[in-house]
Amino acid sequence: MTVHKSSVLILQCQDWSETSQVVHILAREAGRLRCLAKGSRRGLNPFSGPLERWTCGQAVFSLTDPNRLSTLMELFETERFAGLREKLPAFYGASALTELILAIVPDAERQPELYDLAVESLRRLASADGRECPALTFAAILRVLQRLGYVSATDRCAECGRHLASGPADFSPGHGGPLCAACRPPAAIRAAARTREAVAFLLAAPWDEVRRVRLAPATAAQVREILQARLEELAGRKLASLRYV
Repeated sequence: MTVHKSSVLILQCQDWSETSQVVHILAREAGRLRCLAKGSRRGLNPFSGPLERWTCGQAVFSLTDPNRLSTLMELFETERFAGLREKLPAFYGASALTELILAIVPDAERQPELYDLAVESLRRLASADGRECPALTFAAILRVLQRLGYVSATDRCAECGRHLASGPADFSPGHGGPLCAACRPPAAIRAAARTREAVAFLLAAPWDEVRRVRLAPATAAQVREILQARLEELAGRKLASLRYV
């Protein structure tokens, strides 16, 4: 058994018994893990009370067989994103991002940049007003997919690499990006020029600029369609929470 100390983000909590919980965490130094938090539901415990999702802290945990639960031994809470529980648009955005991470991020694979991106995304959503949340949510999901190598550039064909002129584009759920006419498969999604521009902007713009964007309903619907199709290709299902963003 190896004991680790790392910054962690709690993604999901499930009651395991009258006194314990199974906790899904994203650890900066160890990746995504499922841990047993023994005694976390007792009045006195090493976790300052029952654990809740969307909480950051410094944790001590043990790693054993990858097919078994790790053990969360201690957690000192450092940040709680209260705004995610107080505003419905932020709640749905955080739920969609969490669902994405749980669905496609590999177990026990160290990815500190992904951890930083997830924490910053939740921080932005927690401080945003309702009108800012759709663009922030789409940007967070796109950037997680990009970090994992599941989204390609919007100015080149995702299959052959040929430069694409500006304008409407055919997005491929299987390739994670637009395709040229020669590579276009039957299942491609025809996206308007504004949708393509929105995806490129959401992938690269500073967060402060993203939060000022108000996507037109038609553009938001197409971005959502592209993301759901890509996630269904990767995980075998759509994100339930994303329909509410």
